Amino acid sequence: MCSSDLVSDKLPPKILVVEYDDQLSSTLCNTIERYWFNVIRARSAETALRLAYVNRPNAAIISSTLQDISAIEMAVRLKKVEGLQQIPIIFLINQDESVQNYNITNNDNFNKILFRPFTPNELMVTVKSLLRRSSPVFQSRFIKYKNITMDLSTYKVYHGQKQVHFGPTEFKMLQLFITNPNNTYSRRQIVDYVWGVEKEISFRTVDVHINRIRKMMDLNDGNQVIRTIRAAGYSLD
Repeated sequence: MCSSDLVSDKLPPKILVVEYDDQLSSTLCNTIERYWFNVIRARSAETALRLAYVNRPNAAIISSTLQDISAIEMAVRLKKVEGLQQIPIIFLINQDESVQNYNITNNDNFNKILFRPFTPNELMVTVKSLLRRSSPVFQSRFIKYKNITMDLSTYKVYHGQKQVHFGPTEFKMLQLFITNPNNTYSRRQIVDYVWGVEKEISFRTVDVHINRIRKMMDLNDGNQVIRTIRAAGYSLD
């Protein structure tokens, strides 16, 4: 993490990029990642909303080239996701599009428009400006639940003072639950977060990794760490 304006005990901002065109999406994502921000990439509204629910981005970039719904409707639906009511949004539009449809004023701290073509510097100046104005809460590098601590920077897990060696899949799965300790997640939502919405992963695979987490933690106190919620999915115990 090389950006000097990021606090060392916080993770970099998460930027949701909603762009239908693969080439344009890759260009946007590569630009953002060069500034050491984390990118959440989606080609459709459905995918974007599923990813937003489990990842809680700090800002969103929405292209007017979406195929399933308009960029404006995408923004409306995104702001209905719990915790994202004030998410800053950058709309990417063509020169011949009317800005009146977006109802954005010069004093709007949470929404901006960028006309194509724009430079990488213009994009990142706008992203950083919106993040400063909206004062987002960045995720802490360390997350805890009871006597379990996860270091999201070094990918280490501790049970009390003892380090427990997790594989990348189990680490990301446990991270989902500890980041949102009051939530119950379906197997579909777990797949979306761990493997991505484009992947066809058997729900049985989720069960196998959950059982691995339980065995690795082995608390010996009747606590399973992650418990099964009948007909719903899993939650922290």
